[in-house]
Amino acid sequence: MTEQPKPKIIQIVGPTASGKTGFSVRLAEALGAEMINVDSMQVYCELAIGTDKPTPAQCARVPIHGINLIHLGPPMDAAEFGSYVRTKIAEIESRGHHAVISGGTGLYHRAIVHGLIEAPSRNDEVRARLRAERDEIGIAQMYERLQRIDPEGAAKIYATDWVRIERALEVFETTGKTLSSEQSRHGFKSSFVERLAFGCTMPREMLYQKIEKRLDEMWHEGIIEETKMMIEAGLPSEQLPLKALGYKQAAMYLNGECSLEEALVLAKRDTRRFAKRQLTWFRSDKAIEWIDMPVEGARFDAIVGRCKAFLG
Repeated sequence: MTEQPKPKIIQIVGPTASGKTGFSVRLAEALGAEMINVDSMQVYCELAIGTDKPTPAQCARVPIHGINLIHLGPPMDAAEFGSYVRTKIAEIESRGHHAVISGGTGLYHRAIVHGLIEAPSRNDEVRARLRAERDEIGIAQMYERLQRIDPEGAAKIYATDWVRIERALEVFETTGKTLSSEQSRHGFKSSFVERLAFGCTMPREMLYQKIEKRLDEMWHEGIIEETKMMIEAGLPSEQLPLKALGYKQAAMYLNGECSLEEALVLAKRDTRRFAKRQLTWFRSDKAIEWIDMPVEGARFDAIVGRCKAFLG
């Protein structure tokens, strides 16, 4: 049986505030392509200010998929999103178009391109027990437990990242195998697509300035009110979207843990740190070619030419 050819896509990645969306819209427009947004927060229908979704003007220029997919509640897991995107790519191809996938959620990108390991599904009984232990002894000691069980996996997780600590412990308790060993076995070497991948970058100080400007705008445009709406809806503070950057710090202010000004300072600091982690994640993918933002004139035309030649 002849193997079906893999779909060809253009992939755009990079840290927050690096100009991915604007560049991707221009590129999709020039290619006559459709865009798929790859962002774990922009999937929520009710959230706009703190998620920095594509603007109505950008959505009018090219079809943009991958936004406003779910309502407030548990996040859309990476495997589910990867399946959604692969189906959407097939739909786009059936219309005679190509897909430009663009965004900063690294795990979503991995799920789209390579698929994920076959880990056990969520076990609420195990999670309830782990959370009870965390509440009794603290996250630090739970992280130390993970370091003893899976030092390789723990080295890739921040000591305060409870969601990933919990998942790693849950997998071990459910299967007796460490998450890192399963990831190594998978290898992420197979691919569902052929891709031409670009990473958006710029000098670090310029990136930090853009991050701070974006957060200033969010603070003035109503992220506090958006966060208050989620709290009043009863969303758990340790779950996305309330634990996401911007919303987490706004919730700290609303809960009386800091002043409004302190919350903004913390949001800027934590977002800068997150941008560094995004760069580390994406730079491990050697298929990505890094380009300095902004891209104008002849440089942009050359990238469009390369994309057309690749897509055929």
